[in-house]
Amino acid sequence: MHAGNYCKVCGHRILPNEPYCTGCGAKTGNDASNETCILTPPIHNIGFFNFPIDFSPYIITNSDFKYDICSCGYLNDIDNEFCYMCGAKRSESKLSRIFKRKSKPKFSIDNVLCECGAVNSKENVYCEMCGKQLKDDTVKKDNYSNFNLEFKDSIFCYCGEENEKFSMFCRNCGRPLRNYGSLNDIAILCTCSTLNEITSDFCIECGTNLKREDKKIVCVCGHHNSPNLRFCEDCDRPLNPQRNVKTKIVCSCGEILDWDSDYCPNCGKNVKMRIIHKNSVKSTVRSLKDMFKEGLK
Repeated sequence: MHAGNYCKVCGHRILPNEPYCTGCGAKTGNDASNETCILTPPIHNIGFFNFPIDFSPYIITNSDFKYDICSCGYLNDIDNEFCYMCGAKRSESKLSRIFKRKSKPKFSIDNVLCECGAVNSKENVYCEMCGKQLKDDTVKKDNYSNFNLEFKDSIFCYCGEENEKFSMFCRNCGRPLRNYGSLNDIAILCTCSTLNEITSDFCIECGTNLKREDKKIVCVCGHHNSPNLRFCEDCDRPLNPQRNVKTKIVCSCGEILDWDSDYCPNCGKNVKMRIIHKNSVKSTVRSLKDMFKEGLK
């Protein structure tokens, strides 16, 4: 029975049939034709391995065996610089043991230590020995994501996605950014991305007042926030004032215009006059209806 999964000199992993360490060339005491198993007494469940191993929890020796327990859960000879199981460097020097300085094993930046004790490359998604998932797929919240703009002159969709200035459609939700196609009449595009009749007082979807320009700061999470807020109401990320969406006017030709536009650059229509005329007609019709109701009373 021979103890040691990893080289005592450099910490490189060795197999039972390797007489020399492939990392530093040190003698391992193994033979090329040796079928000796590797003794790694487990403290907890260690999963499955791809080479012969003795899972006996006992150490049978003729002399006293002074040991330390590595953070991976395995017994090591007190004089062994590297862990038998995970290959981690257990202490920087023997002097550190005199002062009883306890420190966690230092691992290479290119290695990931699984709970089963196996050392894996950082590119591994699953452990090579026990198959446990090594990487967490959950997306971590980045507090600076609202400020990491991709383009110099960006246009932000109502869904919160950043798009290049002259993009026609949002690359995330597919909404038109420049042209809605032919419409029957001029419409108001609310900050919630709902199209309303030009004479509407309030948005049919969210109730926003459409008689004045509205502005929202849209977070990367998609939530629309009031312009006076510094943090997102939904995810608490700091808000970037550049990520704003405003009430827009949509011409009957489909072109999306700023709130204070006078003429449509696409078809040349006098948008401002059309809106004034529409509102005037609506006001007149409303007055006539009120007069008719008063007459019935």
